[in-house]
Amino acid sequence: MHVDVDTLRRMRLSALGLTAPRPDVVAAVRGLLAVQAQDLRQAEWALGSRVAGSTVADVWAAFAAGQVVRSWPMRGTLFATTPADLRLLLTLTAERQMRTAEPRHRQLGITPADVARAAEVARTELAGGGALTGPELAARWAAAGLVVAGQRTPHLYGRLAHQGLLCLGPPRGETAGGPVQAFVLLDEWAPGEPPSDRAGAVAVLVRRYLAGHGPASERDLAWWSGLTLTEVRGGFAAVRDELTEVRCGDAVLWTLGDPPPAHPDGVRALAGFDELLLGHTDRSHVVTPDRFAAVVPGGNGVFLPVLVDDGEVVGAWKLVRGAVQVTPDSAEAREAVAVAQRFRG
Repeated sequence: MHVDVDTLRRMRLSALGLTAPRPDVVAAVRGLLAVQAQDLRQAEWALGSRVAGSTVADVWAAFAAGQVVRSWPMRGTLFATTPADLRLLLTLTAERQMRTAEPRHRQLGITPADVARAAEVARTELAGGGALTGPELAARWAAAGLVVAGQRTPHLYGRLAHQGLLCLGPPRGETAGGPVQAFVLLDEWAPGEPPSDRAGAVAVLVRRYLAGHGPASERDLAWWSGLTLTEVRGGFAAVRDELTEVRCGDAVLWTLGDPPPAHPDGVRALAGFDELLLGHTDRSHVVTPDRFAAVVPGGNGVFLPVLVDDGEVVGAWKLVRGAVQVTPDSAEAREAVAVAQRFRG
């Protein structure tokens, strides 16, 4: 089917759970498969904006219950996902991420013996339902003779998370930057088994990604997941009879089954790093180059919270010393931001 860019944006708004809201926080996370969550404050609203009437307390209740966890399944950054989906993603991405990290580990002097010792200490300290914040776990490693200076500690966290040993789960206090999560043993916190069939797992990944991000391309998923384009193409081929081709201009995209509804939408205030922008490598359908510079000032990789009108990024917003700054300013934009503020109480 051929669609114009307005229809494409509306189809994505629905798939992403914005115009077709999810019933609860867990459903919002599951619907997206994984939500970028390096910045916890932004991740809170990324989820809240998809659950009508939700509050920030609902988000943290899902973390506290072990229904949602946070880890490093893709692109070297933190995501919120369900435990089962974390296992799915790690099955596909962990080995490549660990290989990519090896040169940096050599620079930092992190040896396989260091990783094994860190894992041993983590298992001992966290067994039986234990939970430790990052600094607390690092202190246990230091007491066991491991060097934890500089970037060694975050790289050890990441390696053990890639191995499926650790994840970030329950909240443990709060700082000025937001809640602090504790590390737990993934298998204790949320028992489960990873998929054993890699080709089958790739096919599941294609279905799940398109259900929550489509219409999208093979290249979009390869970038989003970190898998090779060859493997992603194999996954698309495996489920081709379940997909619908969508053409928008020169772009050849795919969606799972029947395309989602494409109803016009108004102005929304979305989180920084929202999947509307971070869910695809080709962002040209939702933001023009001149506006992109306002969303990522200085091109530093930090995505500001955005204003979206009918699926198109039209500006940005932020809170400065408690005051709302909206660019461009309008009554509709300020009301959209007020919705985000009410989520926080």
